Amino acid sequence: MTNTGDTKGCTMCGTCCIKGGATLHSEDLPLIREGVFDLTDLVTLRKGEMAHDPVQGILVPLEEEIIKLRGRDRSWTCTFYEPESRACTIYDNRPAECRVLDCNDTAPLAEMYDVDRINRADLLPEGHPLLELAAEHEEKCPPRELTRLGSAAKADDVDAYRALIEMVTYDREIRRLATERGNLPEESLDFFLGRSMEALLATVGIRVRSGAQGLKLVFRGK
Repeated sequence: MTNTGDTKGCTMCGTCCIKGGATLHSEDLPLIREGVFDLTDLVTLRKGEMAHDPVQGILVPLEEEIIKLRGRDRSWTCTFYEPESRACTIYDNRPAECRVLDCNDTAPLAEMYDVDRINRADLLPEGHPLLELAAEHEEKCPPRELTRLGSAAKADDVDAYRALIEMVTYDREIRRLATERGNLPEESLDFFLGRSMEALLATVGIRVRSGAQGLKLVFRGK
């Protein structure tokens, strides 16, 4: 997506921006260091969670952690895309994936898509306390377990159901503490901790409801 019309064959339809913000690579690090992107503009997709692969055009479990530009208005539409004008607000400083993307020839994007992608450790200095928090969160809320536990819980496995409830409860509490005691902006938690467990469960067909008797899981198709 451009705001100048200089990409060959680009119709400025905004489809690429609406499908999701770019995944960031090592060559995008200066954009973060120079303040083009703030950490609140980023979202961490963790190893094992289901994510849209723009090259294959399907949902796949991630083999490694990646960092993306976050979405807006509870969607994956890139936070820097203006739907009204169909324009990119950071066009001159857009990430590498945006620079190579051509709707008529996706080969350049396919070639660089899984090369030199960055993760949280690339953006936080070694020994940063939030890396320790992220590691603890990763251990207690591993995305790679969601499909297995979700299938078992849907089949009335009580232990799997309880494990998922414990993950959601822990995730909610650690996010609350990070904002209330750690003074982190709520918008930054998707970077530091990745997407919430409730958001990840939704990708495997499970909704979380809160009621007087606590949390309850609702399974699609059951």
